[in-house]
Amino acid sequence: MTNLESLRRGMVGQGPRAGWRETLGARIAEVEPGRVVVELDVHAGHRHGGGVVQGGVITQIADAAMGMSLMTLQEDGQANITIELKINFIRPVTEGRLRATGRVVEMRSTLLFSEADVLDDRERLVARASSTCMAIQRPQRQPA
Repeated sequence: MTNLESLRRGMVGQGPRAGWRETLGARIAEVEPGRVVVELDVHAGHRHGGGVVQGGVITQIADAAMGMSLMTLQEDGQANITIELKINFIRPVTEGRLRATGRVVEMRSTLLFSEADVLDDRERLVARASSTCMAIQRPQRQPA
């Protein structure tokens, strides 16, 4: 199964488990070559003491969307790990749905570059991220 097929299966809950998605409540909403959308319905568990969604939660869905967008174009058996990530937070979020759209910028033999925009449910920019990833062999999954 190709990386693209595996991610598409994950959209409908048929792919391998991804514990971070279950913990956070995120889901893969769209997958196409070079582009992946991750959605998150905000709840109280995502907010810090100041009442807004914690930046790490927003960063996580942006990072995931960027990494998975790269995977859609990587060879079978390949994956990637983030080695550098930058994110700018534009506005606070307290509720609603967040959509992180990751897209490929450039792919080289070992270094991969991507960007993501995180929008709220009113289509306003919440955060913009960029990352550099390193291509790796996908680790073999151990049976649960």
